[in-house]
Amino acid sequence: MKPFVLVTAMGLLSILACNKPDSSASSSGATNPMPSAPATTAPPPPATTAAPAKAAFVQKGVPAGKVVVGYIQDATDPGQCAAVVDVPAKKDDFTKNADKIAQMMKGKVVAACPTDNVVGTCNAGMGMLANYSGPKWTAETAKKDCLSHPYQKWVD
Repeated sequence: MKPFVLVTAMGLLSILACNKPDSSASSSGATNPMPSAPATTAPPPPATTAAPAKAAFVQKGVPAGKVVVGYIQDATDPGQCAAVVDVPAKKDDFTKNADKIAQMMKGKVVAACPTDNVVGTCNAGMGMLANYSGPKWTAETAKKDCLSHPYQKWVD
């Protein structure tokens, strides 16, 4: 009976050796030709149509050497919001006096002007760049309103 046990043990070793990874394979991606378990793959996610990325809003009309130091929204027309521009060193001054300036301009201080539907910008003077937003305003009505006030200029 010893030969049978020896043959059976040798057969078992050869079966196990077939399932053992080849030690001569490099780490360059060689794989075992007989995997121990079938590989399962998840189905691909459903195809979606991503909306194109919207370009970041860039405030028009900011003169060279100046920056936006704050924002004041028209109290009676939320479709108008002004970016206040000045030299960078004046930002703290605006922050200190923003409420007084907004009251004088009949507006309110806001963290930022809405930018989603801006149809145009008017240079209202005194460092105020008024953005007009739709749907209330169109490019034509905004430009007409801007130019109806003395000394204001439409920003193209």
